[in-house]
Amino acid sequence: MERKHIELTEFEVKFADTGVATIEGYASTFGNVDSQNDIVMPGAFKDSLAQRMPKMLYQHDPHRIPGVWESGAEDSKGLILVGKTLNTTLGRDAAEELRSGAIDRLSIGYSPTKSAFDKAKGTRRLEQVKLWEASLVTFPANERAVITGVKGAHENEREFEEFLREAGYSRDAAKIIVAKGFKALSGQREAGGEEAVLTHILNQFKI
Repeated sequence: MERKHIELTEFEVKFADTGVATIEGYASTFGNVDSQNDIVMPGAFKDSLAQRMPKMLYQHDPHRIPGVWESGAEDSKGLILVGKTLNTTLGRDAAEELRSGAIDRLSIGYSPTKSAFDKAKGTRRLEQVKLWEASLVTFPANERAVITGVKGAHENEREFEEFLREAGYSRDAAKIIVAKGFKALSGQREAGGEEAVLTHILNQFKI
């Protein structure tokens, strides 16, 4: 089994009062050459996902299961996984590491079933793979990936909403951001330099 390290690609991480985190976003992107000189092609995960969901592991340790991947699908951009951490010691620890940014990477464990080498470019096209697991890990290989949103537990939401209000968002806009994440404001942002405000927010919260 091979492993491919990537950063969490456009992931949204939300937290319940119990400390359980819901994770949603891209676990792999298509078409770019990663640090292992691999190019994942569209359709690479389709057959594997139709057979079974990958396991969610912590640092590739099969004895450490922080959560469950509940669904997965491909679109034109890459592989989307949706899952949640468990309400266990490891699951709550993983959720806190995600919330703080201490963990912001994924690594997939897979077996290539169909691939092609380009000797001239020194790259390998992964056309079909069997996806065994997707782990929360420390180091990535795909530099394109970032976390785009983190939603904290209820005790922190009021503080976050106040910060947004002070940064210039209306009350309604701040509530939408806290409840649904930054993407929910698409097409709803008020005029007046909100891109700069959003950049400041992202830097402050490291998301």
